[in-house]
Amino acid sequence: MKLTKEQIQQLYKFTRQHYVEHYDVQTELVDHLANDIEQIWTEQPHLSFEQARTISFKKFGVFGFMDVVESRSKALNKKYWKLVWNIFKSYFKIPQLISTLILFAVIYSSFLIVSNQKWIYVILGFGVCAVLIIRMIQLHRIKKRRLKKTNKKWLLEESILNAGNMGAFSYIYFQIPIQMDIQMHSGILMTFVSLFFTFYIVISYIITFVLPSQIEEILIKQYPEYKLV
Repeated sequence: MKLTKEQIQQLYKFTRQHYVEHYDVQTELVDHLANDIEQIWTEQPHLSFEQARTISFKKFGVFGFMDVVESRSKALNKKYWKLVWNIFKSYFKIPQLISTLILFAVIYSSFLIVSNQKWIYVILGFGVCAVLIIRMIQLHRIKKRRLKKTNKKWLLEESILNAGNMGAFSYIYFQIPIQMDIQMHSGILMTFVSLFFTFYIVISYIITFVLPSQIEEILIKQYPEYKLV
């Protein structure tokens, strides 16, 4: 016996009632429940849909879907950073490598030319963070409009926004050299700081600009319901 479309929708509602908010996780759970219910019906065809669903749900244990959501979140977080790393590695190949080297050269030259190096920290640190905050506001607005239209949340999308938020508010680290009024006279130290800023800018760009567009393509292929508003 196969589940009807109405029963599938009831399973989606059932997962939401048990505190599973994200549609991609709901879909995995619904697929699992549907297959298990059909297997239960094969062995006990006299059971109603609700009875078979209850038997299937009890197999998840005392905490219900919580363990599944937690494990899925960990797996998705690992997948997310793997995507970040794969894209980041591409910046050590032509033509991304050329643009990365140019960025490093500009930053390094700025520290050489400007006498008061504190202003380089201010421009780079707070400037990049300002761009990230504006971008995150834009992404949150897109997410909010899409949620209002589709009434669906996506765990992978949440991972992207959370990582972007961390990057956007990392300006705290740039306050340390500003408060200490550090002047760099060592070429090694200047190279290290320039590399740090270069990698920070590249990773921030990947997290907030490159990866979101690619994640959208991945989710659209996997879940047709995921659309840009």
